This record gives sequence, C-alpha cells and structure tokens, in this order.
Amino acid sequence: MYQPFSVTTETKDQIEILRLKGYLEDTGGTMLKQTVQSALDAGFCLFALDCTDVELISSPGVAALLDISGMIVDDFAGQIGVWGLDKHHSTVLEMSGFFFMAHQAAGEQECFEFLNSAS
Repeated sequence: MYQPFSVTTETKDQIEILRLKGYLEDTGGTMLKQTVQSALDAGFCLFALDCTDVELISSPGVAALLDISGMIVDDFAGQIGVWGLDKHHSTVLEMSGFFFMAHQAAGEQECFEFLNSAS
C-alpha cells in the first residue's frame, strides 16, 4: 500500500522548497497546486521539488505537475528544479513534456545551484 500524498515546504534564500512524499494522484495534485499558488501569491518564483520520497505518480498527478509548471514558468516567469525521481517517473515526466519547463538535477545541491544562477 502506498502512503497518502503530503507536501512540506521550507524556504532557503528566495527558493521555495517543496518536499513531496507518497502517492501523487488527483487529491494530492490539488493539494500541490494550492501549495504552489500560495507560494506564488507570497512572491516566490523559484521552486525546488524534492521527489526523493515520491512512491508513485498517477496520470492526474502528472497533469498537476504540468499545471504547476505552467503557472510557475509561463504565468510568473519562474524556474523549477527537480531532484530525486526514480528512472520510471523521470521517463514518464520527460515524455509528458514536464522537463521543457523544469530542470532535472542530479541532487539537491545541483538544484539549488541551478535556481540561484537563474535568479
């Protein structure tokens, strides 16, 4: 059985870090979009997504990631860095076009370096 989705946030400099955990599906996608919208409303435009503890991403979860990437990059001229995806989820998100909007980093440090250079 998969863990229910959860997201925790923290701020490092001007970067909003979202630590995703569990099964990202429809309900979790809604939660993720609300979390991102709150951060955008607070003035953040640099986002780091830690997917290390993501167990599974359903089709509605992929759609939610595409939605937030459009909000962040297109609507707010922001940047997204992602790390911690397993090979399967990385391939699925690549095929979906998510990585046209987000930078896939090898780890947390590389993600922060990318976002800091983008600011």
